[in-house]
Amino acid sequence: MSEYQTIKYETRGLSARITLNRPEVRNAINDQLEAEVKHALRRADADDEVRVIVLTGAAPSFCSGIDLKRHKGRTSREARAHFESFYWGFHTTHRSLSKPTLAVVNGAAREAGCTMAYMCDMIIAAESASFGLPAVDRGIVPAYHIVHLPRLVGRLRAFEICFSGDPISAAEAAQLNIVNRCVPDAELEAQTEAMIERFAHKPKEMLKVGKELFYRLMDMEFEKGIRTAADIVALLASYPESREGFSAYVEKREADWGTVQ
Repeated sequence: MSEYQTIKYETRGLSARITLNRPEVRNAINDQLEAEVKHALRRADADDEVRVIVLTGAAPSFCSGIDLKRHKGRTSREARAHFESFYWGFHTTHRSLSKPTLAVVNGAAREAGCTMAYMCDMIIAAESASFGLPAVDRGIVPAYHIVHLPRLVGRLRAFEICFSGDPISAAEAAQLNIVNRCVPDAELEAQTEAMIERFAHKPKEMLKVGKELFYRLMDMEFEKGIRTAADIVALLASYPESREGFSAYVEKREADWGTVQ
């Protein structure tokens, strides 16, 4: 894709910014936006200059969810194909990325808009932002969130969030560990830059391997996960980045990741 129609893509320093850009429909997700976001994520991951990938929305909304016009007249089979493409497609795309992803939620996130944010590795939300799952009021259930939310907030609170349809504030989302930070709107950009800075200068190969390990272990039984983690970390000790990190610590100096080959 040489030119995007529904998103904006730009690089700033060591980050790539992907902005959902359909403000006239509160950045609702149609087929083209879905395809362009997936393409942009892979593009950013392939760019050696990019160390952190940021996903946000064109103000005043983050994302209102699926554009319901895309489902008009679709059969059950066609709808199933779409949901597999969206939920599983975004899940596998995010899991394949080697770089940290940061959702910057600058307004309302609803249904699949929440999904877009929750699939990222980290989330910063403005105080004015909110998260809501009104699927039941549309005659459907919030598929991804039935799996995701109980793991974060527990069964009882997750049930209420998924089936009441009531939105929750960014502050409550932070208290429930759904987002990393809830910050004043005026500080959102500064906090975003600070988060980017925290991760942009980490050893690139360790973040890549560590991220893959992190998500793989989440799906494992506990004891098997511990054994797998020990095996992989032992292997990583022979990596050039590990040797440089240990040497820098012993020699009481800053690690020079730029010299690692």
